[in-house]
Amino acid sequence: YTQDHGDKLYRRSLYTFVRRTAPPPSMLSFDAGSREVCTANREITATPLQSLVLMNDPQFIEAARVLAEQLWKEPAVSLDERLVRGFRAVTGRLPASEEKQILRRLYDEQWRYFSDQPAAAAQLLKTGEGPADATLSATDVAATTLVVSTLMNHDEFVMKR
Repeated sequence: YTQDHGDKLYRRSLYTFVRRTAPPPSMLSFDAGSREVCTANREITATPLQSLVLMNDPQFIEAARVLAEQLWKEPAVSLDERLVRGFRAVTGRLPASEEKQILRRLYDEQWRYFSDQPAAAAQLLKTGEGPADATLSATDVAATTLVVSTLMNHDEFVMKR
């Protein structure tokens, strides 16, 4: 497909051009039907290809970055509260205490990596067409972006049950 620009860019999830016999590859990864016949009940699978799309597609990386920026723009909120709010925004529920610890450990690991590799943080934040917020710490936002991206691979984000 041809990518739109400006305000039309963010409509791409809702208004994706689909040919009858060849839907976009990312939609095929998430079990979209071929539209050659009517399907009353779609097959539901979880494949490694879905994780690759969620972790590498610029659309999902940019979405994770934007959510990370929103979490850092909230005034006077602790890091743990930011992680809880991000978890809730992505999964629709509050994390268990063990999940909170895992999120914090992941954030700390990513923060150390990006503080040692500022060029990697800058490269990550350039993903997507929307500009990154330059007023926020690149290290904090990059680390939070990867936490949110990891959350987007959670079963509760991918599947509606």
